[in-house]
Amino acid sequence: MADIVKALYNCAFSVWNALIEIAMTLFTTSPKTAGGGTPYNVVHTFYNAISDATVPIATVFFIIAIYKSVISAPPGQQAMRFLQDALRYCIILYIAANMWSIMGYIMTFADGITGKIAATGTYTLSVSGDMESIIDSCLKLPDFELSGEWLSKFWSSVGCSLLFLIGGVVLLFIMVASCLSIISSAFQRILKPLMVLPFAGIAIALGAGGHDISRSLVMYIKTFFGFCISGAMMVVAVKCGVSLCTNLVNFDLTGASDIYKCILITVQMSITPIVISGLVKGSDSIIARMF
Repeated sequence: MADIVKALYNCAFSVWNALIEIAMTLFTTSPKTAGGGTPYNVVHTFYNAISDATVPIATVFFIIAIYKSVISAPPGQQAMRFLQDALRYCIILYIAANMWSIMGYIMTFADGITGKIAATGTYTLSVSGDMESIIDSCLKLPDFELSGEWLSKFWSSVGCSLLFLIGGVVLLFIMVASCLSIISSAFQRILKPLMVLPFAGIAIALGAGGHDISRSLVMYIKTFFGFCISGAMMVVAVKCGVSLCTNLVNFDLTGASDIYKCILITVQMSITPIVISGLVKGSDSIIARMF
């Protein structure tokens, strides 16, 4: 029975290792090259269609900025305000003409950071030797003898076997569910920057309207960079979660009953995928607070 239980738990960890490898590949896949570059090219088509409105929008907000300067500024400062708005308008037009290349540089920079982080550490899980020894001791059948103590140990061994089998099935379900959640976040990590990229021209055009309206441009670039760098954050979450939970979560089982050991071991093995899945899903909110 001990071999069956070990095989079940090893199967759960094998599923984790196989699925998380897919997720790690997605974390390190650039939005520019995902799907053979087809989504990126489709987004470029959308960008070109929307970019035609960049100059008209920038011009409208430039006129609004000039009107505000004339109304609100003292007569001696109106010329200076006009020159500032005109200079901002020229810079906006220059950036708008090269916005696609600039956003590409941002993605390349974020991809480089993600690749460096992904090259270190490990993300695999396995049944440790201590856990295997506990499983062996809990499932070892006592030598036959006609006594109440033998019956107690026998039924304890049977109960532990059932608990380990149920725990193994639950652990397998947790591993699959956690990995699917992580993979879903990895796919979204690729799609989110591509979704906002076509509207870069509109975001840069709003910057011609003065300081208050230009905040939208800053927020757009921060949001876009956050989406691009989220792959690195997810890699950190997975690798730190694996290294921390496997070493930190270590219950003291001295003097504990076999059934108690069964429950705690299953809980210990289940904590890591649950914690990592939560960290990966919350990476966007963490990045939003960073910027």
